[in-house]
Amino acid sequence: MKKIRRKTKIKYSPIHKPKVTIYRSRIIHPVSPLQVEEFKDGALVVDAGGKIVACGDYARYQKANGVKYDQAKLVDKRGGIIIPGLIDCHLHLPQLDLRGKHGATLLDWLKKYIFPAETAFANQRLAEDLSKRFFKKLILNGTTTAAIYTTIHAKSTDHVFKIAKASGVRVIIGKVMMDMYSPAGLQENTHNSLKESEALCSKWHGSSGGRLMYAFTPRFAPTCSEEMWLEVGKLARESGAYIQTHIAETKAENERVKELFPDYKDYTEIYEENDCLGPKTILGHAIYLTDDELRRLAKTKTKLVHCPTSNFFLKSGRMPVELIEEHGITYGLGTDVGAGTSMSLFTTMRHADYVQPHLAVSPVKAFYLATLGGAKALSLDSSVGNFKAGKAADFCTVDISAIDPRYKLGELSADEILSLLMYRGNGSVIKETYVNGQRLDVDGLKIKGEKISFI
Repeated sequence: MKKIRRKTKIKYSPIHKPKVTIYRSRIIHPVSPLQVEEFKDGALVVDAGGKIVACGDYARYQKANGVKYDQAKLVDKRGGIIIPGLIDCHLHLPQLDLRGKHGATLLDWLKKYIFPAETAFANQRLAEDLSKRFFKKLILNGTTTAAIYTTIHAKSTDHVFKIAKASGVRVIIGKVMMDMYSPAGLQENTHNSLKESEALCSKWHGSSGGRLMYAFTPRFAPTCSEEMWLEVGKLARESGAYIQTHIAETKAENERVKELFPDYKDYTEIYEENDCLGPKTILGHAIYLTDDELRRLAKTKTKLVHCPTSNFFLKSGRMPVELIEEHGITYGLGTDVGAGTSMSLFTTMRHADYVQPHLAVSPVKAFYLATLGGAKALSLDSSVGNFKAGKAADFCTVDISAIDPRYKLGELSADEILSLLMYRGNGSVIKETYVNGQRLDVDGLKIKGEKISFI
């Protein structure tokens, strides 16, 4: 870690005195991949609309320009840490219960476990149960923003949006699209898939004050026709919604793409020629791409997602982070549940280091990727990711003693705290999760007879 900035002067308007809540705690948030800002006795000041007014030293808050807020509420969280809400850029809701089911390869695993489970997601009672448990686990793991795949089923996806709305989390959700070479029960008519996706986008994108967003979600090139890609590109441009899909996760997948699309010079060109690349396109994995493909992805400002836990599990390979960074491509982290076995981004952070044999991913950098870096990958960094004034108050309270009660917070540096969270942390360290300044209630999503754990 190069540097920790410790003092930022907080400026308040002497005229405008909003009603605010002040959260007093040790505060750590990212500034860049190499730098965090820390306040050992900090104040996170949040207005009544759930926006961050200021973040700085508590003492400075009290004395800033001699101004005090009217009707300020103080919430004392000392003894813990406040960090930004964690951001998961790639995961599959219907695969929640398939975590840990071993598959020899990606394509075999899909056939044996995933496609049958996704076919069953047509049952809306099943979809409701899975969705409630899924969003509870997000909250318990401190994930405040996520980009989520469902299945081809429009009604079930609509139901997922309703539960996401009730849960309070910030999400990008998309109905999966598959119109060729797909198993029975999951192959769609192209026109119907496009029509249903467009209707879901029209209903949900930008709703709940912008907290709910839509992503057109063709699964990947082997299950989607050229017509599908062309129309998805048009719909995304017209609506301002996202596109999320997979690319180059395994060598076998790349060979299959060559067979199905012989007129394209490489995998990336399928998305490129059909206008599916750009700043709001999110591509998962990106393990087996050529230097030229990376150059073109960088030129279009397309975003990538690193899913190291999933890649470990399926032995898919290693995302070449060093090349992606050399090309200046923005990327975030994804748990990729259910190939990823944990809902915790702390687990994904440590695996992001483990899979890199030639470089070290420091705790500061991993923390950045799971917060502000993830926000940049989802084009949401103007709204979330750190505690810059004007952003939404999405944050978590953390108890480091949940890792080991012998740890004393006052004896640990910011780097040591982030290291412990990265290498030993999981959802047990998350005590509270807030979105837009509102504490999210895991008990608000009622599930009869089941106690939900963070795992």
